[in-house]
Amino acid sequence: IKKLAALKKAQAAAQQAQQKKQRELALKRQQKQRASRLKIEKDFGRYHALIIGIDGYKNLPRLKTAIADAKAIATVLQRDYGFKVTKLLNPSRDQILDKIDDLRSKLTFEDNLLIYYSGHGQLDQQADEGYWLPVNAKTDRRSRWLSNNTLSSALRAFEAKHVMVVADSCYSGRLTRGISVRPRASHNLKFLKKLSRKKARVVLTSGGLKPVDDDNGSGHSPFADALLKALRENKGVFDGTSLFKSVHRPVQLDTRNQEPQYSDLRRAGHDGGDFIFVKGNIDAQ
Repeated sequence: IKKLAALKKAQAAAQQAQQKKQRELALKRQQKQRASRLKIEKDFGRYHALIIGIDGYKNLPRLKTAIADAKAIATVLQRDYGFKVTKLLNPSRDQILDKIDDLRSKLTFEDNLLIYYSGHGQLDQQADEGYWLPVNAKTDRRSRWLSNNTLSSALRAFEAKHVMVVADSCYSGRLTRGISVRPRASHNLKFLKKLSRKKARVVLTSGGLKPVDDDNGSGHSPFADALLKALRENKGVFDGTSLFKSVHRPVQLDTRNQEPQYSDLRRAGHDGGDFIFVKGNIDAQ
């Protein structure tokens, strides 16, 4: 009996020692992650994301994957890239603009903002203007639509150093200037730090001036599926141009006529920079 009690006591002590070691290792990992995040903020600034997903339309055909796409993108940005994420699911035009104004009042030149939109889009060919369609939009009433011009004007007034719009909607290509950002010869960390000092207003769209696919059988749109894979697989520090190159070909292969575009955002104050993504430990590159 004494031997059995001593054995149990030794096993309990060993278990406690193992648990203590695991707690210490977890604490070290947390401290390392915090130190890495502080270094990222020092070199590249703070990261914020406004994620908009709309599929519960009241007056328009409902979409299949917009909410699922938005939630998945939000999770990856928050978990793997350290973004502070705000989600708007099935918002009205006023709710979108109010949140954009709220971010405008808080963000400084040390901040980076990514706005992701998944929902219906509309092109007014006579006015040569593209629109996002909030949850209560009607096909024949523009009062509830959100125009590209309104979005560009709002982002031009932001103090945030880098702003990137990612739009997965029909006719989203109207946000671009019609020219592509040229691929860069260098993507080393020193170059990206230098690039990060320049103001950027860029847009990545799921297509051009045509309708885009809503579901490819994966539970996501073809564009969102490719974007999620690229964000999960990319490592270290990379720019928006690299992200575009990672999604462009897969979307082309997965659809019939859909071609993603990447450019500076029209009339929004772009000054030659690019959006910089930092995944995990910055010391990895």
